[in-house]
This record gives sequence, structure tokens and C-alpha cells, in this order.
Amino acid sequence: MYKLIFDRFVSSQMTPALYDTLSVDIDAKDGTRFHFNGQKLRFAGFSAVYVESVDDPQEEAENSTLPELTEGMAARQGEMNAEQHFTQPPPRYTEASLVRTLEEKGIGRPSTYSPTISTITGRRGYIAKENKRLIPTALGKIVNDLMCKNFPDIVDVTFTADMEDQLDDVEAGKAEWKKIVADFYGPFEKDLEKAESSIEKVAIEDQVSDVPCEKCGAMMVYKMSRYGRFLACPNFPACRHTLALPNNIGVPCPKCGGELLERISRKGRKFYGCEKYPECDFVSWDRPVAQKCPVCGSYMVLKRGGRDTLYHICANETCRHKVQVEAGEDAE
Repeated sequence: MYKLIFDRFVSSQMTPALYDTLSVDIDAKDGTRFHFNGQKLRFAGFSAVYVESVDDPQEEAENSTLPELTEGMAARQGEMNAEQHFTQPPPRYTEASLVRTLEEKGIGRPSTYSPTISTITGRRGYIAKENKRLIPTALGKIVNDLMCKNFPDIVDVTFTADMEDQLDDVEAGKAEWKKIVADFYGPFEKDLEKAESSIEKVAIEDQVSDVPCEKCGAMMVYKMSRYGRFLACPNFPACRHTLALPNNIGVPCPKCGGELLERISRKGRKFYGCEKYPECDFVSWDRPVAQKCPVCGSYMVLKRGGRDTLYHICANETCRHKVQVEAGEDAE
């Protein structure tokens, strides 16, 4: 993270990158014309230090690099693939593309991007992540529809940007904060009173699971809490039986060979235990990994070092052999 901040700061003081943009028309003997756009880097500029990562390489297809070309040169036909494309909806946001959009529209500040993403992807259940894409849940869609319907002036991409500009004017002494607050709160108070009287209580049907309740036999349903999803008996409060939804981390238990599950303690702390509990009492606060220690053969756990450094460290206190790993290897 510190390296990212440093590189981005340094690049912000550097000159822009320069590209030669090319538009090429290739005429075939049968009269068919092929058109292609591309670019060639002339001067790296800030991109020599910092370049934003790409979530979807297809989104950057228009920035393809072209070889050296001169007018009138002959082109050799290689492999030709004919593909039919249909209009597709815009791709769903990832965390990176969402931050990029917030920056482009002037919404928020760098210090607010992380809390914003944590709020919508956190325990409230508004967003689910699938293959790094942010997918709205049923609850998220309902909340969004209610907010857009009852607070159209606030649920608008320009509202936050305009409000921040006004607050900047207050800081610079160009505007009075009391007037800005009064102009906002007057209409907002009326919208809030209207919404409180008109919005009916919305009930979201619980998703029924295939797990029967151990106490009363009813099919348990999925519920959401501050710690994530769990199973609960639908006959609450008559029956208060609940079950945690364990997350299988794909690593065998070092003690009995069963599957290790990610669990949450009563104080909200994450730990890892065997699926065969209480028959097997293995437990670890650190995430175990599949690799065995090459020195003593004990199991190893994932540890984070300084900045973005990750290690596999032997759990044997008398050994503590460690191996540095790449960020993508932490679950292996």
C-alpha cells in the first residue's frame, strides 16, 4: 500500500505519456476494406512509474499496439476469424472500476473510497461479489428503489460532488456554511417526513434451505447478521435454533485430515477449526495452508509481513521456518 501511494504521488508530478495514434485502412483484392485503430507509445512519461491495472482486458482492446506501418505497404493475410457480436449491457463494477468512476465524477475523496466500498460490500447485504464483480442483492435493489423514489435529489451522482464543491467554498471563505446547511435541510426534512408516512414496511421472503432444524424439524432459512449469513429456524421465537454457515477453506485438518472451516468467535474474531469438532479439537487463529513445512513436516500458516509481504510460516514453535509467497498464493 505504501509503495502504491508513493508511486502514484511521484507519477502525479511527472509529465503525461505521449502516444502516436494511428488509424489504418487495409484494402483487400476483392474490394473489402478493413479498418483498425491503435497507438504506439512515443514517450512513457508518468506511465514509467505508475499504470492503473486493467480489470477486463477487453475494455482496453481499443488501445491495441500497432507495428511500424507505412502508407502503401503490402499486408500479409494471416488467420481470419469471423465473429458476430451482439449489444451487451455495461459490465458490472469491480472495486477498482468503481473507484475509478468515483474519481472521474468527482464523488468523494481518496480517504472516503475505502469506507464507501466497505459499506456496500460489508455485512448489510446490499452487494454480493461474484468473480470480483459487484452484484446487487434483492435487499440492495429494494433499498435503492426506495431511495431513488423518495429522495431523488440526494440519490444522484452529482449531489455529492456538488456538495463537496460547496464545502470547499466554505473552507476557502467564499460561502457561509449555515446557508448551505439550511438550503439542504429544508427540502430534505420535507422529503423525509413524506417518506416516513408513505413508505410501507417491506418484507423480504427468507430463502429456504435444505437443512432441517435439529430441534423442531422445520426447514431452516437463511438470515443475515453483522457477521454474515447464517441458518435460523423459521419458527422463531418459539424455536431459537441457529446454525453457522461455515466457509470451507480447502485445506485438510493437520490433526485428523478433515476439512478446515472458517468460523467467527463470539467476539467477532475469525478463526479456523476442524469440521469434525468436537471429535477433533484442532483450532488456529492463523489461516493454515496446504503446504507442509519442508524442514520439519508440520503444517504452515499464512502470515503478513511488512507492507504487502506474505509468508507461509511453520506452526511448530521450535522450527518457525518461513517462505515468502506472492499475493495470489495465500490460499494454496
